[in-house]
Amino acid sequence: MMPPDWRPPTLTTDRLVLRAFEDDDAEPLFAHARNPNVTRFTLWDSHKSVAETLAFVRDYARCRYLEGTPEPYAITLRADPQSKPVGALGCFWASQPNRTMELGYWLAEPLWGRGLTVEACRAVLGHAFAACEPERMQARDASRRVLEKLGFRYEGTLRSFLLRRDRFEDVMFFSLLRSEHRPGSF
Repeated sequence: MMPPDWRPPTLTTDRLVLRAFEDDDAEPLFAHARNPNVTRFTLWDSHKSVAETLAFVRDYARCRYLEGTPEPYAITLRADPQSKPVGALGCFWASQPNRTMELGYWLAEPLWGRGLTVEACRAVLGHAFAACEPERMQARDASRRVLEKLGFRYEGTLRSFLLRRDRFEDVMFFSLLRSEHRPGSF
């Protein structure tokens, strides 16, 4: 177990700062986490209250940090002096014995289409491959275009794999192997 104050390292890109979540992030994050367009492909439902978002930044994030997992990172814009989060991403162990991690991400709708998700994911993937040494990184049911830009390959669709919002859904799986990862390819 990690020390109780462990946090993933802050990562910076040309336009972003990726950092650990803090309690003060709940209110600004809620403005985006309540949007059903944002959560359409996430495993969690749109947040109904700031308290729900606070539970994410306080409870979920801290539990992951105690595991030493680079997940979740707050996505913030470098140009924002208040460093308000506009999304989240990270890599968590899908199967640690098999050295398989999973990448997940979401971004505020007003920022879609600007390449920010790819930029954020490249930074986190670089960190996760170096620090955690997975053999395989996988992603599911996410933006195919983002994943292809990151070098992920489509592996297949698992039919009725996930019960989400009272419906069984097919899930597309993508992967990136350690040998395929190109560090520093921003």
